[in-house]
Amino acid sequence: MRRFPIRTAALLAVALTLSAGVPRVTAAASQPSAIDPNGNVVTATLDGRPIDPGTASHYYCHTRDYPVVHCFDTQAEVDSDLGLVEPAGPGAAGLSPDWSRLAYTIAYWDINYGGSTLTVYGAIPYLGVIGWNDNISSFKSVNCGIPRYYVDSNYSGAYWQNSCNTWSSNLYSYNDTFSSVINEAP
Repeated sequence: MRRFPIRTAALLAVALTLSAGVPRVTAAASQPSAIDPNGNVVTATLDGRPIDPGTASHYYCHTRDYPVVHCFDTQAEVDSDLGLVEPAGPGAAGLSPDWSRLAYTIAYWDINYGGSTLTVYGAIPYLGVIGWNDNISSFKSVNCGIPRYYVDSNYSGAYWQNSCNTWSSNLYSYNDTFSSVINEAP
């Protein structure tokens, strides 16, 4: 009768020894994320804290580090994080006064450059991943960026393209229709 408990104790000791180097799985808060059409895992932060990327449209955000989207409570905080000055006008001699030498576009939730903003560098294949699908009502081309806003994801369908440093305060029939954007330098 004693041999059974000894074998059980020996097997338990072996099992504990084998699992000693295995990290324990614990429940932890994870960074909310979404997957864009190109397979990028998109995450977002608000003042450095993780948020659901689908709520980014409620804030003032930039995509300089896409697929990480950085959001803040004001456009001034976005400008500070980027080291920029939001231009007050298209600028003289075709240059906006932010000195970054990076072309970008600023999308606005409302017409006449109102509401929350999305400062876009490069390209975003599906604006819905960050809550901006069919929600852009005005935008600025800055530092000679040449944005092309598409009505469909993955840069397809009809589009609106501004030239260097052109601002569009009202998109008329294109209001709230864009699903993807490419921003290029000339």
